[in-house]
Amino acid sequence: MKSTYLNLVLAAAMLTQGGINVAQAAGAPMVTFIATPQQLSVNQSASKTVGVSQVGGQSAQVLYGDPTKPGLYTVLLRLEPHKRILPLSHPDSRFVTVLSGTFYIGFGDKYDQAGLKALPPGGIYTEPAHANHFGETRDEPALVAITGYGPSGTTYANPADAPKPGK
Repeated sequence: MKSTYLNLVLAAAMLTQGGINVAQAAGAPMVTFIATPQQLSVNQSASKTVGVSQVGGQSAQVLYGDPTKPGLYTVLLRLEPHKRILPLSHPDSRFVTVLSGTFYIGFGDKYDQAGLKALPPGGIYTEPAHANHFGETRDEPALVAITGYGPSGTTYANPADAPKPGK
């Protein structure tokens, strides 16, 4: 656990201002560096990042590995304020850490605001494979780190809720 957390922190630092802006291949030697959530820059559209909700107002950066292939990966996901993620699941189990802001998460096949739990920075949750979950941000953006073992993907509980390309 300590090693996984250390690797996550080190991988997250890849996005420090002026730092490396490309993903590190899985299995490659990991470089040592440190960053705070405020130093991370996540500004690439999430629209082409596998394993995230694809909701407009998201930015994502693959830090390590490739979520489309078998193996360990880590993705940073930034959600703008007032974004809602409707119930969805992923084929792989994942571990999520809130790095900044407050992220509200719940589990189930239908969106239920009463079932949301507020997770401040340092909050964690798991996304078991194929478990439908939903979430939102409120008045502030949130930055989360998602680590899983791919290949990943996203399936909405109600296919009509899936964002359309370009929206």
